[in-house]
Amino acid sequence: MTNGGGRGEWHGKGEAIVIRRSDIEHVHDFARVHCKLRDFLLIRVPMKIGLRTTEITTLNIEDIDFSTRSFRVLDSKKKRFYPLPLDVLTLQYIQDLIGDRAEGTVFAREDNPEIARQYKPMSRTAIWYLIHGIGLAAGVKGMNPRILRHYFACKWVQDMKKPGSKKTMVGLQRTLRHANIATTMFYTVRLTFQEDIEDEYHDMQEPYIVRGGIQTRATSQFYRDYCSKCEREPTCKYVDQVGANAWASGCRFYKQKKEEYTKNVE
Repeated sequence: MTNGGGRGEWHGKGEAIVIRRSDIEHVHDFARVHCKLRDFLLIRVPMKIGLRTTEITTLNIEDIDFSTRSFRVLDSKKKRFYPLPLDVLTLQYIQDLIGDRAEGTVFAREDNPEIARQYKPMSRTAIWYLIHGIGLAAGVKGMNPRILRHYFACKWVQDMKKPGSKKTMVGLQRTLRHANIATTMFYTVRLTFQEDIEDEYHDMQEPYIVRGGIQTRATSQFYRDYCSKCEREPTCKYVDQVGANAWASGCRFYKQKKEEYTKNVE
């Protein structure tokens, strides 16, 4: 994880955060296997619905409607309740955590058996250090609840790009409960996934190369129409650069191929 240019563990206000998507998901999976249910949910809930740390501490069992797969959150800044949806698997985990309890805090302190029986809410500081510690145990530095909230926002935007998606920026703004959509936009750009930076770079430098098992129309069509049929393809030292830029390819057939391909695509 990096904080805007260098490797680091802490992130100041407004500072850029660059992290691998796989690192955050790894922390989630690590907690599911190695941590107790309460601690795993402290990772999962902000990832799934983007709650702030204070909102996690004030979440009560009475606020959750398991039949409608929804709950109400006490907004930590506006000091009013907002209705939000929640996925069925997370709700099932919460049901397993609270057991037969019908009221009280969802995320209770478990310092010792006596305190655990009182079901006192965890503090913001305790949650912060617990999540940070789980991240370190999983091999990921700098993990904290704020990053998980940003992850939810970035995942929403990523899903917006999928064909047929019904997600919108307004929907994300309302889910995060931002008064200004500019704040929502800031959330989506402050945290950047390293994988996306790499994909954008390679799309610019190697737009016709297949990567990660994902083929764009340009990638597969250009390669199939030309390079795959070229007798020199098996030993061609330029095949990794094909289609990147005119200066990047030493193939003497490149210009002719690209002009013909561009004409066909248009």
